[in-house]
Amino acid sequence: MQPPTSFRQKMWYSFGQFGNGVYNGLNNAIMGLFVSAFTGNPFIIGYLSNTRTMEGVVIQPIVGRWSDRSNGRMGRRRPFILFGIPLSVLFLVLTPLAGHTESHWALPLIIVSIVLFSITWNIAGDPYQALMIDITPEHERSIFNAVLSVIALVGQVAILLYASVASIKKNNIPDPIFYLCAGFLLATYAVVFFGVREPKQATAQAHVEDKIPLRVYIEEMRTFKESFKLLGSIFFLWTGLNAILPYLTVFTKHVMHVDNSHAIRIYLVIILASALAAYPFGRLGARYGNRPFIALGTALMIGAGIGGTFAPSYNWLYPVAILAGIGFSSTTALTYPYLSQLVPGSKMGVFPGLQAAFSSVAVPISVGVTSVLIDLFGYRSIFVMLTAMMVVDVFILLSIDEDAAHRQVQAVEEAENRYGLHVVAAPA
Repeated sequence: MQPPTSFRQKMWYSFGQFGNGVYNGLNNAIMGLFVSAFTGNPFIIGYLSNTRTMEGVVIQPIVGRWSDRSNGRMGRRRPFILFGIPLSVLFLVLTPLAGHTESHWALPLIIVSIVLFSITWNIAGDPYQALMIDITPEHERSIFNAVLSVIALVGQVAILLYASVASIKKNNIPDPIFYLCAGFLLATYAVVFFGVREPKQATAQAHVEDKIPLRVYIEEMRTFKESFKLLGSIFFLWTGLNAILPYLTVFTKHVMHVDNSHAIRIYLVIILASALAAYPFGRLGARYGNRPFIALGTALMIGAGIGGTFAPSYNWLYPVAILAGIGFSSTTALTYPYLSQLVPGSKMGVFPGLQAAFSSVAVPISVGVTSVLIDLFGYRSIFVMLTAMMVVDVFILLSIDEDAAHRQVQAVEEAENRYGLHVVAAPA
C-alpha cells in the first residue's frame, strides 16, 4: 500500500495549482475580452479563450505516455515541467506585445502566441497533474484534489479581482495582467520543480512501462473500457463548458450591456461559489464515492444552463452563477480522482494525456457549433448548448460499471507484475 503523503510534499505541490488558477482565470474569463477587441468572430474568440487547443489531441497522449516511461535522474514528470513552463511564460508575455503591432499583423501574431503558450503549458500541466497521483495514495486523492481545486480557484479570484480593478475605464485588457500571470506561473512551478520529490514507486513503474512491448501496451489500453466511458463523459462535459467559459464575459457585456469590470464579476461569482463548495464535495466523495457527486454537480449545471437561458437582467445572472459554480466544483474536484480509480497508477501519465485529448477535441467542436448558434440566435444560446451537453454527460457517467473497471485494473496490474514490477513503498 502506498504510504501517506507528507504535508511538506503536498504544500510544495500545491503551489503549482495556484499558478494554474491564475492561468485558467486569464484564459477563461479575460482572454475573450482581450481577443474581442481585435475581432468579432465568435469562433476565433471561443477557440483562443481556452486552456486547450486542437493540437493537444495528438500531443498530450504522446506526452503522457512519454512521462509514464521516463526514468531519468529528474524522474517521470519534472522534465516536462522544466521544458514547458519557461516556454509558456515566454509566449504569454509576447501575447499583449503582439497586440501593439500594426493592425493587420496584430491578430495573427496574437493567435500564434496564444496557441504556443497553450501547447507548452499543457506539455507541463498534464505531467504535473499525474504527479499528484504519483505522490498520494488513493484514499487521500478526493480530499487533496478538492483542496487543490480551492487553491486553483483562489488563484483565479486573485487574477480576476486584479483584472476587474485594472479594467475600470479601460477599453481593453491592460498588458500588466499578462505579465502578472506569467510571473505567477514561473514562480509557482519553480517551487514544484525544486520542492516535490517523486517517490521510488513511480521510478519502478516507469522502468516497467519502458519494458512493455508496444503490442502488449495497446492491448492493455483496449481493456480499460469503463475508463473510456468516463473520458467520453469528459468530452461532453467540456463541450458544454467550452460553450460557456470563453463567451460568458462577452455575453454579459454585450447582452446585459455592462462594462468589462461588471462582466468579470459574474465569472468571479462562479469561482467563489466553486471555491466554497469544492472541499465539502471532496469530503463527500471520499466517504460515499466520487461518481454520485459528480452526477449531482452535472445536474446543477443543467439547472444553471436553464436559468441562464431565461435570465431577464444582469442581476439574475448572480444566482445562475452561484448554481453553476457549485456544480462546476464537483466536477473539477472529483473527476480526476475518479479516473485514478478506474486505471492503474502506472498509466497515470497517459490517461491525463487522453483526458486532455478528449477535452481538446471538444474545443473546436464546441466552439464551432456554439459560434453558429450565436450567429443564428445570439449569445444567449450558449446556455442551451451547456444544458444539452450536460444531459448527455450525466447519462454516460451513470453507465460506468465500476466493478468491471476494477477487474480490468487488476488484470493489467497482474500482467505488469510479469514484467518485473516489484514496488517497494517509500515515503513520499
